[in-house]
Amino acid sequence: MVVRGSAEHTREVAIAVVAGLCPDRVLWLGDPREQDHVPSLSRCRVSTALGRSLDAVVFDAHGGLDPDAFGAAHGLVWGGGGFVLRLSPPLVEPPALARARLAAFPYAPADVGTRFARHVERALARAEWVDPEPLSMPPRVVGSHDEQARVVGRLVQAWSGTGPSRVVLLAGRGRGKSSALGLALAALRERPWRVAVTAPHPDAVAEVVRFAQGEHASAPAGLRFVPLPELVFGTDPYDLVVVDEAAQLPVPMLRRLTKARAGAHIAMATTTHGYEGTGRGFVLRLLPGLERGPVPVQRLTLHAPIRWSAGDPLERLAFDALLLDAEPAALPEGVGPRDGELRAVALDRDRLLDEPATLRELFGLLVQAHYRTTPGDLHRLLDAPNLAVHVLCWRDHIVAATIVAEEGGLPPERCDAMARGAERILGHALADALVTHLGHRAAGGLRMIRSMRIATHPRLRRRGLATRLVEHVHAQYTPDLFGTMFGVTPELLAFRRRIGYRLVRLSASRGARAGEPSVMMLRAVSARARALVELLRAELARDLPRQIELLDADEQTLIEPALIAALQQGVPPPAPLSAATSRALVESYASGPRTAESVALALARFVEAHGDRLGRLPPPERVLVEGRVVQRQGWRRVAQRAGMSVPAAMRGLRRAIRRLLDE
Repeated sequence: MVVRGSAEHTREVAIAVVAGLCPDRVLWLGDPREQDHVPSLSRCRVSTALGRSLDAVVFDAHGGLDPDAFGAAHGLVWGGGGFVLRLSPPLVEPPALARARLAAFPYAPADVGTRFARHVERALARAEWVDPEPLSMPPRVVGSHDEQARVVGRLVQAWSGTGPSRVVLLAGRGRGKSSALGLALAALRERPWRVAVTAPHPDAVAEVVRFAQGEHASAPAGLRFVPLPELVFGTDPYDLVVVDEAAQLPVPMLRRLTKARAGAHIAMATTTHGYEGTGRGFVLRLLPGLERGPVPVQRLTLHAPIRWSAGDPLERLAFDALLLDAEPAALPEGVGPRDGELRAVALDRDRLLDEPATLRELFGLLVQAHYRTTPGDLHRLLDAPNLAVHVLCWRDHIVAATIVAEEGGLPPERCDAMARGAERILGHALADALVTHLGHRAAGGLRMIRSMRIATHPRLRRRGLATRLVEHVHAQYTPDLFGTMFGVTPELLAFRRRIGYRLVRLSASRGARAGEPSVMMLRAVSARARALVELLRAELARDLPRQIELLDADEQTLIEPALIAALQQGVPPPAPLSAATSRALVESYASGPRTAESVALALARFVEAHGDRLGRLPPPERVLVEGRVVQRQGWRRVAQRAGMSVPAAMRGLRRAIRRLLDE
């Protein structure tokens, strides 16, 4: 149902529509300020509702349609249930708040495009809608179970064999993968097995446990939820390990899991063609290595929906509006571009709305190549005023694409505020990292072109297309520097180095799903940029060994030896760290937003020189300094010892260093 009008009007209509349903089976998503108006109805963030099957969802889009939230929410409703979309008339002119999110300096909200809103409006016009009428308890229409039954049988067969097994289950949202895992576990209920079920959080395995329980009062006795780090580093034995929503877990940890539990049966399931855009990371970064391992891997798939019927109108709308099923161009078999047949062009984004096939090829290519591509990226691709899309075309098909962002050029006063931690800036990832995290406030004034995404058609990889496209981009702009930030692999490092980029930063943060640390690489153009790159390289040489050690200690990132070697390649010998420089670095960390890891060596030298002051710190802060700086323990372990959350521990360490400086 689509309800248009003021927020007050659409809320009253939505309340009347769902009044006859059980409140616990209705999810309201949108403006939290409406809480008082719907006190009896369930409300939570959409991410915490994943895996649930609901009778109705009420989605407030008055502040602009959040594509990621919409992509997630549509899969929460049983077939026969209701989805109420609350909208202002019409979306062609999005609200100022929605446009402000894409208005990177120096652009204003008025500069943000309306292409995504027009694209969604066209999808809404093509969709099948019913009039807003009160809903009764829905029949909970489901699709065929035949395909799922075959998958359950294959799982039971794999787990019944002698020796370890490896099974991977790939399915779109609503295809019943979690219930298939649970049904297979229920079939083995009488076995005295120790079964570990893991996922990004305990709530994510609720469907697995529910179906494993079946008609019994409880789940099988040997089944328990076990956090992934405990499975990787713990010693408790398990006969079977089941991983649900595997693509949302760090790839290095999943690799280590297969080694740590080499003798067990292991099944991993994940969502593909979903709102998260993460299934590709699992397929691209984990599966190839898993299939080269000593244990054969069975790939199982589920195509038919099970929480709703095939051809469900709500699913069709979500796929149409968000391009969830977009694929790269269908190229002729055995034919590829020859020299002279490729054209490098900057896409006219206005034309994409009138050429939906081209838009689908472009977005399908990005989804195929990047594990982080989400529906929100479609919005940015179409409307962000500081972005541009460059492609290689062959026979009117897109065979390579890159998205670049114009960044930097920030006024000095804004850079000063960023360096003090008084301000963060939207849409300037390079400048933000250089100023906020690395403490180089003047760097924010440099003009930068950042490569955000680059993708080559899977049939045409390793043929130089990506290099040709990047060189085309280099010829189109005259900034101070070109730069990029990405989840690092040895292959990506080598590619960027070949075209003139230099490693200048290893991030302290880890991709929650890929699990790899991110890096920054720069290609200097102006003299100012060249001087900056040399300075950053010297700082990297000084801190890289300790940064790698700390990242490895954080457990969620387990850096492979090949990656360590790739990171260290070409790094200059570290220069001596003077006492004055060390003090200045520690002060910049204590008084600003830069990370502890960016001054890792200076912090260690400072604490070592003032060890006599540690006893005067409050006990939790002393634990933080000794654990993270002196003993180089991971944040999770340090935080637990101090009785804090990890974010609180990070803040506490900065506070402790300020106390030591003030002594």
